Amino acid sequence: MVLPWAAQRLINDVDQVLTRASAQRDLLVQSDYAKYLVIRLSGLLEQAIAEIVQAHVVAQASPTVVSHTTWRMGVFQNPNGERILQLVGSFDRRWRDELNHELTSEERGALGSINAQRNLVAHGLDSTVSIAQVAQYFADVQSLLEKVAAKF
Repeated sequence: MVLPWAAQRLINDVDQVLTRASAQRDLLVQSDYAKYLVIRLSGLLEQAIAEIVQAHVVAQASPTVVSHTTWRMGVFQNPNGERILQLVGSFDRRWRDELNHELTSEERGALGSINAQRNLVAHGLDSTVSIAQVAQYFADVQSLLEKVAAKF
């Protein structure tokens, strides 16, 4: 499956901000951008995975199942490797097993780092995340989302 349009739009939005942040010469401003982008990446993961699931369910299921899934995806937060595997596995156990083998240690690490950095930023604690790190997380997130979308 190709990423749904809404998920691709979210990716494009983050990509544009990352491009502007990378061009910034003021390191303090870059640091602020990096913190903002970690939060955006966290939201991107939640929203894009919800869009992937919704696109599948709308094409396959009755309106009541679509309604239930829409509600369920509304409470899908703080995705980490295990939560994503559980979600995918709730549709098909084989998909979970396949995805578990396909996910790289870098993709899993990016998920953990995004969540950890987002929590630091959200709670006003010191975060040392850099634009270079965010750019790598973003690449890993895109790869992960393509793998998830391929299951649906």
